[in-house]
Amino acid sequence: LLTIYDESAAASGISAWTLSPSADSSIDGEEWASVEQYYQASKFADEAYRKAIQAVRPRRLGLQLSAAQHGTEVESMGNSEEHERDPSFRALENLYVASRIKFEQNLHLRKQLVETMGPIQAAATCGDAEWQLWNVRVLESVREELRPAPERHDELIEGLRLEFQRREDYDEENACDRLAAARMAFGAHQRVIVAAKMDGTCHDLFMHPNDTIEEARNQLAFLLGVAPSRIEMLHGMEVLQDASTVDGSGLQDGVVAASSCPQGGAKADLNAEFMTGLAGRLSSLTLNAVA
Repeated sequence: LLTIYDESAAASGISAWTLSPSADSSIDGEEWASVEQYYQASKFADEAYRKAIQAVRPRRLGLQLSAAQHGTEVESMGNSEEHERDPSFRALENLYVASRIKFEQNLHLRKQLVETMGPIQAAATCGDAEWQLWNVRVLESVREELRPAPERHDELIEGLRLEFQRREDYDEENACDRLAAARMAFGAHQRVIVAAKMDGTCHDLFMHPNDTIEEARNQLAFLLGVAPSRIEMLHGMEVLQDASTVDGSGLQDGVVAASSCPQGGAKADLNAEFMTGLAGRLSSLTLNAVA
């Protein structure tokens, strides 16, 4: 049983209050720190007030406290009656689009979601019980849509879609168009980094300039089905540090290599042997921007 909106949910990756781990999610051509921030701002026609909500940044209080504080603040602003509301605001559609984009653009959060099983429920302390039920349905739909095809329950997705389409605040065609636009905008700055393994096989990692090496490691681990701690990223003979960014590590000039992490003194020798063996092969591979 997966519970959202309890005391720890904001740090779990599942809640609408969850903060994107490295960079904001790009929704409708703008950057947002969380689904909740986007959802609350999109209620308003007053552009200045929308920008004020968007400008609220998380405080450095630790992941759980930062997400909870930020979520509470933007939710409070979203309840304002002093600013003009957007008459075209579609609550369910905006929640679905923002949630889907959040999990598409953040591999770590997507992995957390699709690895969960069973029913999703809102905590008993939630305010609007009926709305939280729709929030649960959105998460269940997004979770199934993002599962690998062999594990996906298409009948569940279709059933939830039919429920969405019965509501006046959801337009299926418009939601699909917005998702397509978000993917195109997100991909415009995306790069393909070739990760070469010790066995000579290669995997494409889709990264942005400000993404960290830790994110590259997590993405490769997700593709391989192994723990990130079992992977070490190298560029030339340099072991890349988790906190470094794609641009800061100079990855636009070459290919990143990935080796498993052996224990003890064998690591340095193995890394050197690995890089020597792949030197000729890697020299022919370069980073390419995604068109």
